[in-house]
Amino acid sequence: MSACLCNLSADTILELIALKGLDVSLASPDPSSFVPDYNLVRDVLGTYADMLQRPIEFLVNNARNRRRLPGTACHVWTTPLPPNSVLSLGEGLYVCSPEFTLLQQASQLHQANLCQMLGRYLGIWSPINTEQGTPEKRAPLTCFESLNGFLTGANHSRGKGNLKLAMAYTCDGAASAPETSLQLALSLPPELHGLFIPQPTMNYEIGLSSQAQRLYPHETIRIDLCWPRKKFGLEYQGDEHGARLGADYARWYATRAEGYELWYLAKEQLGDAEQMSHIGREVAKRIGHEINEDLWPTTSELQGLLDVLTHRRHLGPLGYDELRRRRAK
Repeated sequence: MSACLCNLSADTILELIALKGLDVSLASPDPSSFVPDYNLVRDVLGTYADMLQRPIEFLVNNARNRRRLPGTACHVWTTPLPPNSVLSLGEGLYVCSPEFTLLQQASQLHQANLCQMLGRYLGIWSPINTEQGTPEKRAPLTCFESLNGFLTGANHSRGKGNLKLAMAYTCDGAASAPETSLQLALSLPPELHGLFIPQPTMNYEIGLSSQAQRLYPHETIRIDLCWPRKKFGLEYQGDEHGARLGADYARWYATRAEGYELWYLAKEQLGDAEQMSHIGREVAKRIGHEINEDLWPTTSELQGLLDVLTHRRHLGPLGYDELRRRRAK
């Protein structure tokens, strides 16, 4: 017998793998042997098992392998597992791969929340231990190439259409959750009440001339959201920036010296529909994007999306067919 962690339990373990350097490898176990086993989780993960939220979620391939155990939940996956869907943690314990975990969540999350999760997997930050300030950095959990390859082998899987849509809406390379939320507010399509502005490049790196380095003594600068051809960018200012205003001003002057226009905004703007609508119009103007007023969201529609992106409101699933119906209207 063996056990396989899935869904949000897999999400937590995948972040731990990236942050703590846990030893994993791709595996091809017999899914008929999967049963829930918390003792196995404890034996293999040790103290890391305490970081799993309850209930702990296990994957099984038929209803007969489900167990009614306190603090656990079983998810049945009856079709063959797609290639590269399982990682081995050792001693019979497995965890779903990042791509498979995203596919599982694609049928359970609203499209905006799925895009947020995808943005985290494609980004370089972790939600673990971020309460005290700057997010911890790690390598991306996946990339578009890996996702496309995985979905090719996930024929007829539930959630595949939703995940493909999320891949079209979401940029890679974010360094924090607010950066992804800002990108989505600006770029999501009208049927999701986004501003539908062309996607930026996340954390775009520019080299600094010797003159600019006299203002800001670094060889390069990264811009949170950048439209390089227009030399325009947005910077999200978290609470931690208050302690380094001097460096931020120097950075701003250095980007100006390189011909870039840089705007700053904070969580107050990101959470306010009227301010974000104004910012969106100004961004569109500066990058030469013509707004379609018939598709521009109302203040209440945009506020609803911002409430989701800033975790003030939770939505249920919005399926692929429903999105297609909205787009066709």
